[in-house]
Amino acid sequence: MFATPDEAEAAFYTAFADTNVEAMMKVWLASESVICVHPVGPKVTGHEAVRAAWAEMFREGTSLRFRLAEISRTQDALLAVHVLNEYISVPGETTERHPMVATNIYQLTQDGWRMILHHASPIAVQNPMQKPTGRLH
Repeated sequence: MFATPDEAEAAFYTAFADTNVEAMMKVWLASESVICVHPVGPKVTGHEAVRAAWAEMFREGTSLRFRLAEISRTQDALLAVHVLNEYISVPGETTERHPMVATNIYQLTQDGWRMILHHASPIAVQNPMQKPTGRLH
């Protein structure tokens, strides 16, 4: 279905913007090994659990607009990893929401490229005059 990881990613963000669970799940590999982590949310594992998480997120039906930036891509014969910033806006709001950084991993299958992981988290806002303290991991 998706000839390239970029096609899969475009379908992912279109489904996300349209709050369309069926279109969203066409992007995901039908496997119990898929993983989705929404910002400050738990790790959700497995195709049906991922479907339920998206259905819950889309329940209100609020359409979204995405501006994707600072996209980094790496790919081999079977896997593609995209790391990018998601700038999200909601119709009626005058500004974009705080950006998220997302890691999207796609796997080449007999049916084309499919998502196997989406992990998004807020980008840390740091005062440029403030130096990081403590261990980060």
